[in-house]
Amino acid sequence: MQLTLNKSRKPKEFERSPQLRLLALVAMLTPLLALVRVVPDLWPHALVSALGLGLGHWFSYRTLDKNSCLVRGFMFILIHVAFAWLLIGLARGAVVPQAQFAIFTQAITSFDLRYRRSIFNSLVHSLANLYVAASLSRTLELALYLALFAGLVLAVLYVAGREDGVKVARLRPQTIPLLRLPLHRRAMMGFGLGFGVVALLVIFGVFLLTPRFANNPIVPPFTINVPLRGGVQSQIINPGVPLVQINGWSDATSDYFYGFDTDLDLRYRGGLSNDVVMYVRSPSRSYWRSHSYDFYTGYSWQQSDKTLTNLKPSVGVHYVLSSPLGASSGRPPLESEQSVVQSFTIVREQPNLVFAAYRPTEIFITADELALDSGDGLRLPQPLKPGFTYSVISYRPNFDPDKLRRSSTNYPAYLAWRYRQLPGNISLRVKNLAGNLTAGYNNNFDKVLALTNHLLTSYRYNLYPPPHPEGAEVVDTFLFKDKEGICEQFATALVVMARSLDIPARLAVGYGPGDYNPVTNYYEIRRNNAHSWVEVYFPEYGWVPFDPTPGWTPQPYPTPVQNWAFSNSSQFLGIDLPTIPLDMVTPNINIQGVVVFVGMLVGATLLVGLMMLLMYLFRHLHRSQTSTLSDYPYTSMPPDARRRQILQLYRQGAKLLTNRKYNARQQWEALTEYAHQVGALSALLRLTRAAEQAAYHTTAPETEAVNEARSALDELRQEIDHLH
Repeated sequence: MQLTLNKSRKPKEFERSPQLRLLALVAMLTPLLALVRVVPDLWPHALVSALGLGLGHWFSYRTLDKNSCLVRGFMFILIHVAFAWLLIGLARGAVVPQAQFAIFTQAITSFDLRYRRSIFNSLVHSLANLYVAASLSRTLELALYLALFAGLVLAVLYVAGREDGVKVARLRPQTIPLLRLPLHRRAMMGFGLGFGVVALLVIFGVFLLTPRFANNPIVPPFTINVPLRGGVQSQIINPGVPLVQINGWSDATSDYFYGFDTDLDLRYRGGLSNDVVMYVRSPSRSYWRSHSYDFYTGYSWQQSDKTLTNLKPSVGVHYVLSSPLGASSGRPPLESEQSVVQSFTIVREQPNLVFAAYRPTEIFITADELALDSGDGLRLPQPLKPGFTYSVISYRPNFDPDKLRRSSTNYPAYLAWRYRQLPGNISLRVKNLAGNLTAGYNNNFDKVLALTNHLLTSYRYNLYPPPHPEGAEVVDTFLFKDKEGICEQFATALVVMARSLDIPARLAVGYGPGDYNPVTNYYEIRRNNAHSWVEVYFPEYGWVPFDPTPGWTPQPYPTPVQNWAFSNSSQFLGIDLPTIPLDMVTPNINIQGVVVFVGMLVGATLLVGLMMLLMYLFRHLHRSQTSTLSDYPYTSMPPDARRRQILQLYRQGAKLLTNRKYNARQQWEALTEYAHQVGALSALLRLTRAAEQAAYHTTAPETEAVNEARSALDELRQEIDHLH
C-alpha cells in the first residue's frame, strides 16, 4: 500500500492568469494618472513609469518558468540609480522627488512579478502612490481616482477569488457562482457583506462626527525641498505683471493685485480673476494677512520705514518670533489666546510675503532667511512658487470690547507720529464728518466702531467705480462724490478719518478667508479674495483689526477654534444656518454637514446596490447562455439537489485527507488521477466515481447514488483511522 504524506511546504505557484495581470496593471496605472493631475510637471516621469510597468508585466508573464539572476541584478542596479535620482532631486529642488522615486521603483520591480503575492504587493505600492497624490491634492477630483482604483482592486480580488474559490465555503480552488450557493450560505455572505459596508460607514461617520481638537502637531507640514535662497530685500517682489493705469479705469480682470507691492496706488481700477492661488488648512476661519502700509500721500500708500529685521531659524526650518506680530511690544501670548495652526500650499506664484492668520508667532518654512518689516509683515528671499508648502502657528487675540473701551491713549512717541500722519490735502469736510460721527463717544473703540458702521451702511461696494479725477484726494472723492468703491478705498477712508481724530491706524493687506470645502477641509483662496482692511492701535492690546468694507464677512483675525466636524460648513452650500454653541456637550454640527454626510451614506449604498445588480445581471446572462453541464465542474454548486449532496460529500472526504497530512489535489489533477496518487484507498475510488457522475454526467444522479457516496465517505473515515 502506497501512502503519500505532505511532509514539506507546497511550492509557490506562478500566476498564470492574464486577466488578473491586466486588471492589476490598469489598477497600478490609476495612481500615476492621479499624480499627473495633481502635479502636471510629473507627466514625463509618470509616462516612463507607465511604460515600465506595462513592459515589466509582459516580461514577468512571458518568463514565468525562468529564474534569471541577471534580470534581478539589473533591477538591483536600477533601484539604486532611482535612489540616487531621489538624492539629486532633493538637492536640486526637483518636483516632489519622493514621488518620482516611488513610481520609478514600482516600474523596476514589475519585471519580477511571477507570483500573485508579488502582484498584490505591487498593488499596495500603488496605494502608497495614491496616498502621495492625496497628500498633494486639494480638490475632490481625487475621489474619482480613488473610486476607480478601489473598483479595479475589487475586480482583481474577484478574479483571484473566482480562480481560487470562495473561502467562506472552504472549497478547493475553482469558481463558485454566487447565485448557485445554498440559500443559507447566500444569506451568510449577504450578512457579511452588509455588515462590512455598514461597519465601514459607521467608522467613517464616527471619524467625521467626533471632535477633532486643533492641538499643535509635532511638526506642521512644510516643503522638503531646496530652501528659498538669498537675502531679503525691502522691496516686495510681485511676480504678477502690473497693469499700470494711472488715473485710469478698467472693467477687465487681471492676475495682478496692486496691494502686493511696495506702493499701493488707489487710483487704479479693475477686478481680479477667479483662479485659485493657494489652499489653506486651518481649524478656524480668518483673513490671511501679509503686510501693512503706514504712509498716505493722498492717492497711494507706502511703507515709510524700510528697515528689516533678519530672523534666523531656531532649529532647521522653525522660526520663532519674540512676540506675536501685531501685539504690543515684547508681549508673550496670553493663556486665554488659542493656538491656531495653518498650512499653506501655493498653487500659483505669489509675492515674497508670508501669509498668515493674525497673530503669527511661529513659522515652519524652508528658507535660508526670514525678515520682519516695520509693519509686522514677514518677507522671504524669493517669491512663493507653486507646490511650495509652509505652516504658521498664530495666537488668536482675545479682543474684549469692554476692555478696549477702557484702553488708554498713552501712545509711544514714535508710533503716534508715524501712524497719525496725514498729507496736507485732506479736506475739512472729511475731518468734520469724522468728528460729527464720533461726537457722542468718549473712547477710541466706540469712535472707530462708529466710523466703521457708517462706511458699511452708507456706501456701495463696486469693483469698477468711476475714474479718479486727476489731482484729487482719494478719500474726499470717495466719501462725497463717488460714494462707491473697492476695499482699498473703504479702508483708506477709515484710516484717514481715525487719524484725523488722533487715533493711530494703518492699512493691512492680504487675502480674505476664501471658500471653505468641508470635504477636503481646505480653504480655497482665489485671486479675487485679495483684500484690505484697517488696524487700529490700542496701547494695552496692540493692533486691533476692523473691516469697513460692505459685502465681506469680516474676519480679520481667527474665529474660535472649531473642534467638531463640519463646524465651518456654512460656507459650503452658501446657506447660513444656526449651529450649536461650542460650549455645549453635543457636537457642533450644522444642517449642511448632516446633509453632506447623509449624501455620502446614500451614495455608498447606491454604489453597493448597483454593483450587486450588475453581478446579478452578469450571472443571469451567463446562465442563460449555457445549455450543458460543462459549466458545472466538480467544485461548483449545480442546481440539482442530489448533485450538490454528492459533491459536498466528496469535499468532506478531500478535506479529511488534507487534515490527515495527505497531499491536496492540485487544479490540474483529474479526480481519478488524484485518487490513484493518494494511494490504495478503495473507499476514495468509490467516492470519486460518484463525484464524477454528479459533476459531469448529463443525467442527474438518483437517490441511491447519494447513499452510495455517503457510505463511501463513512468507509473512507474508517480506512484512514485504521491506517493512522
